[in-house]
Amino acid sequence: MKKYALFALLTCLSAPLFSIKPEIGLGPTPPWYDKTADSRQSIVDSLAPLLTANEAVRIGLENNYGIQIERGNAEIAQLNNIKANAGMVPVVNLVANDNFSYNAFYQQLSNGNEFAEAGAPFNTINAAVQLNWTIYDGRRMYIAKDRLEQQELLGQHNLEAVVQQTTANVLQSYYQIVGNRLQEIASAELIALTDERLRIAEARLAAGFAASSDALQARIDLNQQRATLVGQEYSTSAAKRRLNLLLIRPAETAFSVDENMTNTYVPEREALLTKLQTQNPALLAAMTNVEVFTLQAEEAQTLNKLRVQALGQLGGTRTDNGAGFLLNNTQAGVTVGFGVVLPLYTGGNLRRQMDVASVQARQAVFLADDFKLTLENNLDEQIAFFQAQQEVLTIEEETVISARENLRVSTERFRLGQTTSLEVQTAQNSLAQSLNRRNLVLFGMKVAEVQLRLIAGEL
Repeated sequence: MKKYALFALLTCLSAPLFSIKPEIGLGPTPPWYDKTADSRQSIVDSLAPLLTANEAVRIGLENNYGIQIERGNAEIAQLNNIKANAGMVPVVNLVANDNFSYNAFYQQLSNGNEFAEAGAPFNTINAAVQLNWTIYDGRRMYIAKDRLEQQELLGQHNLEAVVQQTTANVLQSYYQIVGNRLQEIASAELIALTDERLRIAEARLAAGFAASSDALQARIDLNQQRATLVGQEYSTSAAKRRLNLLLIRPAETAFSVDENMTNTYVPEREALLTKLQTQNPALLAAMTNVEVFTLQAEEAQTLNKLRVQALGQLGGTRTDNGAGFLLNNTQAGVTVGFGVVLPLYTGGNLRRQMDVASVQARQAVFLADDFKLTLENNLDEQIAFFQAQQEVLTIEEETVISARENLRVSTERFRLGQTTSLEVQTAQNSLAQSLNRRNLVLFGMKVAEVQLRLIAGEL
């Protein structure tokens, strides 16, 4: 009768273990997992507003300081792209001055007349509208205008590159939080399992059918799982603070995340490679930079060319003398002329400038080619990693299913007294390891997806 009573007691204690139906995670979950066991963080997250990945990206792009700075740089490049900055339009200035002096004056003319004053006022007024227009400089002004246009385009590419990189940073930070939450859920599941194991061990100990070591080991494992959960909750909080920093908002701003990390992305190398070559903003910026340095080299080649300037002036002059033969002189009129500059000798300085510009243009080509090769290599690496992780995920999901079934069988055997707690502990450790590996694979696939989209300029 005592045996039957003990069996009934253990059955009642273990019944909750097999009656709870979970709603969490990806793939099959054990029938004994209770989502409410995900205690403190679940309560916090349930009260915090949901922040989706798309919403996080939107906030980040609106507030990010790096984007604001790069947008300013792009605006500066746009403002600089005018004909006047290339020297293609005339410069017109209004010049005026009035000079007054009070001097001792003595003047002797050839006819013998003399003028002498101890103090006489003298005043000269000049006013003119002056024009200076470079009408030929070996095409340098036209090359300069092309360079300014390329620099404006470079500013746009740099801005888009910062936008894409910021988007990638926000998404990776967001999915880091999701990955941490999946680890918390796994820990909460293991806590529920270990707690049930402790209940069975204590019941068996009370009935005299087991040693105290089973209950003690279960309690040790339970405390370890609780400590692990505390550490994972801290990691989640730290990851949230980092994301808030990227979103330019207070570090303690509360939010919850979408805990679904299902990945349906299918990378196609040829399509991604085409997009890399045609729309990756960082690569486009490197190629545009080649154009800028090439045009600078062409500009430098015109430094020793003939430069012709048109000069014009419309002005007048009035001079008032307080003493002397000429008391007043007033002139007004138009002056037109041309100026020619042809460098003959500069000590090799012009040649130095041309050679430096040519070297810089070659370096820009090398940098662009190297960057393109690096991107293509990164693309192949990320595709290979993503595909490998897909295969590993299939294996790990099967492993999780097997580990949960193995734990269910071991727990049932332990409940019936057919095995020791060591078997259950080993089964729990196997489940913990498989859940951890699966969650890491899910996170790794999301990071690889973000990187592939970044390389292809799709973000």
